[in-house]
Amino acid sequence: MPDSARTPLPLADSSAAGRLVCWILGAALAATAADLVAPMPPWWPLVWSGLWALLPVTLAFWVPVRAREKRRLREDPAAA
Repeated sequence: MPDSARTPLPLADSSAAGRLVCWILGAALAATAADLVAPMPPWWPLVWSGLWALLPVTLAFWVPVRAREKRRLREDPAAA
């Protein structure tokens, strides 16, 4: 099947990466709230710190993808 004009290129759209950033941030905030409400098991600090460590990793992926997407839209407004 040939690619059509509507077929997005890989990593050409930042929405999936942006959703991932939002979900990780939400999970990290929920984990922090749960940590404040009740005592947690001994493995909990690993989960909590892992969620917060994933946030900058996903942001480091999302920022250049979003910048490239915005640059492409500035160069060709009809591409939106």
